[in-house]
This record gives sequence, C-alpha cells and structure tokens, in this order.
Amino acid sequence: MFNTLSNYISISRIIIAIPLCFAIWNYDLYWTLILIGLGLFTDWLDGFLARRLNQISEWGKILDPLADKIIIGVPGFLLFVQGRIETWFIILVISRDVLILIGALFAKHKLKYVIPSNWLGKIAVNLISLVFIFAIFESYEFINYAYLLGTIGIVSSFSLYLYQMIKKIYG
Repeated sequence: MFNTLSNYISISRIIIAIPLCFAIWNYDLYWTLILIGLGLFTDWLDGFLARRLNQISEWGKILDPLADKIIIGVPGFLLFVQGRIETWFIILVISRDVLILIGALFAKHKLKYVIPSNWLGKIAVNLISLVFIFAIFESYEFINYAYLLGTIGIVSSFSLYLYQMIKKIYG
C-alpha cells in the first residue's frame, strides 16, 4: 500500500534534501540547522506513525531508507566538494549506502522480500548528521569524535543489515 501518511512523510524527507543542499551550498547556518532538524524529525516520525497506525508497507520499507540515503548522501557530497568533510568519511557513507541498496535490490528480486531498516541504521544516520553539523559549523575541535562515532554507527548498522540478509537467505 503506497497511500499512507508515513510514506508521504518519507517523500517529504526526500524533498527537504533540495533546500538543505541550497542552504549548505550558501553557508546559511540558520536554514541548514532547521532543515537537518526537520529531516531527523521526519525520519523518526514516519517510522513512529507507520507502527502506530499499522501502516507498515513494502513501499515504506523502500521509501524510508531511500529518503535516508538521499538526505544524507547529497548534502554529504556537497560538504565534501566544499572541503568541509574528509574524503574517507564520505566514501564510507556512500559505500555503505550503495552496498545496502544492492543488497536490498537482491533481496527484493531473489527473495521477494524487503529487508527493513534497522535501529542501528537510524542511529548511524543521526551520527553521520552529527559529523555534518560539526562540519557546517566548522567545529573542527569536535569533529574527530563525531567521525569516530559516525564510523562506529556505519560499520555497526551495515553489519546488522548484512547479518539480517544472510539470516534471510540461509534461514
């Protein structure tokens, strides 16, 4: 079922990525922070409403992580282009997302199953956002801690996703 409130909220998160990119590109700290906060809030809200209203759908299992990947990947790439985050970190973020996308396509095609987002993935998105916030506000004295936490979140969430995939395949 596509027409659910939570799916529309996931779509709104994709749309939020557009003004967020403009705000980042123009070094508009005020709007950047508001849009990051709105993105994080809608990330929580769509999952909460899907569960609360019993509207968990196959579309939602696709839209929610897709929205996460867009609202993290595109602004992250802009921060990289501006020289505000390290090359290795954006490669790690994008590699994780590409590998998860490939795994999701495989699972959908071969297993007829969509592996849902996991709680570690949500934590990873928040930790990656923390890196971006420190970079946006040029708080470089704290960014190394955020890189460490973000890396732990990325590796942990990917490991859990991989475990879920292997468990589904070999059951």
